[in-house]
Amino acid sequence: MNWKLLLRKLSTGSPEVAVRSRLPLPLRLLLLFFVFALAAAAGVGIYEYGRGLGGPDRRALSAEVEQLRSHVRELEAERSRLTATATGLETQMKVERAAQEQLAKQAGELDAEANRLREDLAFFESLLPAKANASGILIRSFRMQPDGAPEAMRYRLLVQQAGKVERDFVGIVQMQVNFVREGRNFSIQVPDPAVPESRRPLELSFRHYQRVEGSLTLPEGATARSVVVRIVAAGQTHAQQTFQL
Repeated sequence: MNWKLLLRKLSTGSPEVAVRSRLPLPLRLLLLFFVFALAAAAGVGIYEYGRGLGGPDRRALSAEVEQLRSHVRELEAERSRLTATATGLETQMKVERAAQEQLAKQAGELDAEANRLREDLAFFESLLPAKANASGILIRSFRMQPDGAPEAMRYRLLVQQAGKVERDFVGIVQMQVNFVREGRNFSIQVPDPAVPESRRPLELSFRHYQRVEGSLTLPEGATARSVVVRIVAAGQTHAQQTFQL
C-alpha cells in the first residue's frame, strides 16, 4: 500500500512535458508567402465576381459615356440649327406681316382718296352752270353714306342760288330720313325740333352756293332707305328733292 501511494504521488506531482516541432525559418517564410498569395487570389476572385455582378467595367462605361456625349453634341447642333431656322422664319413672318399691314394701310388710304376724289368730282360737277332759265334755290348734290358704326350716317349737301342774285339767302336745311327697322317703316326729322342746338350745322347763309356737311345717328338696327331734303326760309319751302339710298 505504501508503495502504491508513493507511486501515485510521484505520478501526479511530476511536471508536464510538451513536445513541439520547430520549423526552419525559410520554410515558415515560404508558408507565409503561400498564405498571402492565396488571400490575394481570393481577393481578386471576389473583386472580379463582384464586378461581374455590378455591371460593365470602366472601359465599357467610358465608351458608353463618350457615345452619350457625342449624341448630346449632335442634339445640341440640331437644336441650334432648328433654333436658327425658327428665328429666320419668325423674322420672315414679321417682315411679311409688316408688309401686309403696310399694304392694307395703303389700300385703305387709296380707298379714302378714291372716295374723296369721287366726292370732289361730284362737287365740281355740281358747280357747272345751271340751266339758263334756272333761278331760285337749287339742290345741286346730296350724298349720305355710313360713317363707321352701322347706325352712323354722314351727309354732304351743296345748295346753290341761281339766276340773278340780289341778296344773300338765309334759311335752313331740313331732312326727313326714311328707314326700315324690324320690317317696319319709320322716319326721323333732322334737325330734331326738340333739340334747338341741332339746327346750327344746317343753317344756311350764302350768296351763290353753300356746302353743308354733318352726321346723324339712326336707331339701333335701322337701315336708311331714302332722304327727303328741303330748303326752308321763313316757313316757306324753296326747294325739295328725294334721294334714294
